[in-house]
Amino acid sequence: MDSPLLSPAKARQAAIQAKDWAYVNAWLNRQYAPNSVPSFERNENTLRTLLALAAANDAADDEATLLHQAREQTVESFKTRERQLVKQKEEILDTVELCLDDNAQRNLDDIAETAVNLNALGTETTDLSQSAIELTKEEFATREQLSRVETLRNHLEGELEMLRGQLDNLHSNPAYEAAADLPALTAEWTRSTKLLVAKVNEYQDKYTALERNRPRGPTLQEVVAEEENITRLIDATRRLESQVRMFHDLPKDVRGARAKYKELELELDNLRQERDSMFENLMGG
Repeated sequence: MDSPLLSPAKARQAAIQAKDWAYVNAWLNRQYAPNSVPSFERNENTLRTLLALAAANDAADDEATLLHQAREQTVESFKTRERQLVKQKEEILDTVELCLDDNAQRNLDDIAETAVNLNALGTETTDLSQSAIELTKEEFATREQLSRVETLRNHLEGELEMLRGQLDNLHSNPAYEAAADLPALTAEWTRSTKLLVAKVNEYQDKYTALERNRPRGPTLQEVVAEEENITRLIDATRRLESQVRMFHDLPKDVRGARAKYKELELELDNLRQERDSMFENLMGG
């Protein structure tokens, strides 16, 4: 295998490649500054691609530089021409001013002052007339506003005068004067208020204590049991009433009641004997 040191062609090719890499590295350093260039694979394909990209970028930069220089030259030429035109206009105006007499000079000053006062765009008759019309409109609007402000001021002065009269009435009318014993009444009302507040708090505490100590109402089971007891008492009362009605026909005195009882007892014995005899006859038959 031939060594680059022994082959002039390969040595020349290596030198060209090293020069190309130096150009590419310089271009990459400018693009990534102030950061470092990222690492990448260095081969012939990469070198060709980067050379083409760098060449296109440099060409675009050169074109942009040329365009910028052309713009600057154009702007500078326009500025130079404008300065020349301004100088020419000033020379023409100076020449015209030198040719004017005193009367023409005064007329020119009057026109210029009128244009300035009217805030006109120029000294043409149409510009001055339009500015005069606008100034007249503004003057009319200003007068209208001043008239409204004057009306409002008069109204406010009337209101102020009325308020002053009411204030004087408050100061001079005895009906609005404070009573002589007002401090004493105020102190008495304050003491009464404190006493009432204390009483209200006391009653509130008592009410809270009563609510807390109030016994609970009966439960549902207790109500049912009580209802059953009442029902039994009602039944017993009815039985007693029926028994009492049985003795309703007895005499009210004890002796008569006993005699009546004996009589009924004999009648009961007779009925029993009659029942027994009827039963015996029935069995014997």
